Amino acid sequence: MIEFGVFGGGSWATALVKILTDNKLIVNWYLRRTEQAEAIQNTGSNPDYLNFVTLNTEYLRCSSQKQFVAQKSTIILFAVPSDGLSDLLIGFDRKWIHNKAILSAVKGTVGEEHELPSAYISRQLIIPNNLQGILAGPCHAEEIGHRKKTYLTIGAVDPHWQQMLQTCFSADYLDVRINADITGIEWAAIYKNVVGLVSGMAKGLRYGDNFIAVLVANALAELREVLRHMGSNAEILSSSYAGDLLVTAYSTHSRNRLFGEMIGRGYSVDKAKGAMNMVAEGYGATRGLYQTTRNFPVKLPILQTAYRVLFKYMPVLTEFKLLEQKLT
Repeated sequence: MIEFGVFGGGSWATALVKILTDNKLIVNWYLRRTEQAEAIQNTGSNPDYLNFVTLNTEYLRCSSQKQFVAQKSTIILFAVPSDGLSDLLIGFDRKWIHNKAILSAVKGTVGEEHELPSAYISRQLIIPNNLQGILAGPCHAEEIGHRKKTYLTIGAVDPHWQQMLQTCFSADYLDVRINADITGIEWAAIYKNVVGLVSGMAKGLRYGDNFIAVLVANALAELREVLRHMGSNAEILSSSYAGDLLVTAYSTHSRNRLFGEMIGRGYSVDKAKGAMNMVAEGYGATRGLYQTTRNFPVKLPILQTAYRVLFKYMPVLTEFKLLEQKLT
């Protein structure tokens, strides 16, 4: 019998738990704070994220004990911010998940080495490739909560694993696509958050639709170069790549776009962080991706703009005036 062990208490994790419990799959849900776990179990609602969503508690077991959740489950799903993954795995015993399938819905790079989440999890927990997969967009947690038509991507190499996950996450409003390009999907998910930030900065600076359209068109070309140098020959004009980038760049649900918009309006990084109750993954992703690609023989002006504004504290308007000259 399939039982999911979900680790993470934010909006993305909540949306995924909704999908699984709506599909009458048992979910053992690890939440770091005991009071959050108890509140969700008692009310069927996450008081902190997507609190408009009602969860089917008949199929839900909330706990603040990692060992309980890991040992009770047959499939482990990590859905925490990338900068929280290393802390989550502290004290995480590999024996708890021996021969269990691992699914990562983590977006961003991990640690000082800027590892992909799947690579970090595999190294820390010794996970074979055939038992590992990733879950990506294009999607927004809020739209899943409202049951709006959504497309998801499952990245996995094992055909049986692909089919099982596709069945688990499918619904009348969910269309799940399969893609074996795990590395390419993960890098695309990281880069699209950077684009969301830069698109938001443009909005905050009062650039118009034309400029943002040109910006996003250039971002697609930049994404192709990033993936090519990462060893992926993906056709990026598909929902797993371009679709994920577009929804992050344009949607009002995009926390990265909102974060970037605040930067464009003159907020400091710290002030923008403090104004949000959710993590903008693009902030850390910008540094990780920049450090990873800085020696690549290719120009990535959009990524460079984000990095210089966020981590070199360069004036955002000055950097955008420079970016204007680099877009084609």
